[in-house]
Amino acid sequence: MPDQTNNSTNGAASGAAHTRDTLPKELVDEMQRLFGKHAGYRTTHAKGLLVEGTFTPTEHAKTLSIASHFNQASTPIIARFSVGGGIPHIPDVDDGATPKGLAVRFLIDEHTHTDLVSHTFNGFATRTGEDFLSFLQVFRAFQTTKAALDKAKAAGGDTTKETAAFKAAAGPFQAFLASHPSAATFVNSPKPNPFNYGTITYYEPNTHVLTNADGKVTNVRYRLDPADGEHLHPNDSAQLKKLDQSYLEEDLHERFPVKPIVFTIQAHIANPDDVLDDATIPYKSTTFVPAGKLVINKVSDDNVAKQQQIAFSPTPDLCGIKGIAISKDPLIQARKGVYYISAEQRRHEKQVE
Repeated sequence: MPDQTNNSTNGAASGAAHTRDTLPKELVDEMQRLFGKHAGYRTTHAKGLLVEGTFTPTEHAKTLSIASHFNQASTPIIARFSVGGGIPHIPDVDDGATPKGLAVRFLIDEHTHTDLVSHTFNGFATRTGEDFLSFLQVFRAFQTTKAALDKAKAAGGDTTKETAAFKAAAGPFQAFLASHPSAATFVNSPKPNPFNYGTITYYEPNTHVLTNADGKVTNVRYRLDPADGEHLHPNDSAQLKKLDQSYLEEDLHERFPVKPIVFTIQAHIANPDDVLDDATIPYKSTTFVPAGKLVINKVSDDNVAKQQQIAFSPTPDLCGIKGIAISKDPLIQARKGVYYISAEQRRHEKQVE
């Protein structure tokens, strides 16, 4: 297993220290308690579709990094659009299907690639994996007891027991949100539903370290701007109910190759005073450099089989790419371990519909 972080949590739900070896497994286990264990699927962002296309860099890109895909004419990509949560057949408009995700793999050659993992929330719920574990624990308790209370109310009769359990869970959850403003922002943010996967902005929340031919180092995060602009469905339940359960995937199957999805990948350049190791804090910098155009125009063949095998990574230099390095953001290490464990699980399972 890849190395993991060695931080201990100060979260409300857990006072025990987590070793770098156990934290990712604890995170996977907790997410599978929250969403259920679905054999052959990802632990989170379980519902998704693999697509393919091409990345074409701008002239600005080569000034940032010696990375091959920033310097050659074009690079093939394989990517995955997804909705949030760990439930494979969740409706696309469900609040639990947020944020939407887009992971992109730049295929340099048969043995070399680099990944960009993004989602539609500008940041992350917590700074560390330890805090994210605490968040999951209090959130699961809150959700579980709320569901039980709602069910008891619907059935009629005495709800004293369910009400007490819900209040006992709601206190720690609200306390955690009060002490972790980024988690509160994540929970309370709008849950946008785009017209299609290509009409919403995606953010890569962790800092990547780029080095160019002159040895200049630049810290960046990426933003993927839709060429067709942002177009979101109104947050009106009546209108959203008219959308098919998998309207986002249906659009992908119908639109290609005639109507490609196009993004401009913007490199968000950090200011000297920007926080580089905390994904909950967006850069203050207003400097964006267009790094290239991403054109997606095909749904991958053998999608189910390929999805079980491919494992995108938040670690950009995992497979030998030069000119891009991992930053010291502790969240990257925790996420790397979670992705590794989840991938190993689904590769040895038969996907159950």
